[in-house]
Amino acid sequence: ANDNIVRIWNTDTSDCRELVGHEGDVNSIAYSRDGITLVSASDDHTCRLWDVTNGTQLRIFRGATAEVCHVVSSPNDGTVFAAVGEDH
Repeated sequence: ANDNIVRIWNTDTSDCRELVGHEGDVNSIAYSRDGITLVSASDDHTCRLWDVTNGTQLRIFRGATAEVCHVVSSPNDGTVFAAVGEDH
């Protein structure tokens, strides 16, 4: 759905947690290695860091001048991520 929400489902219980905050379509997400946080990339020119255990938005990363298309988390401790977008 193009409603700017990241949804996380528990496959055992079918419970769904919604991460609400983006103002544009969400294009990509990447979990941290420990599974506690994830980063999302959006058409709203931001990446956002979330605590998936409670749905809290921890931080907004601004600076892109266009849509952010893809994000990956570092394989070490998850404190670094890289994003690519439509910036020129």
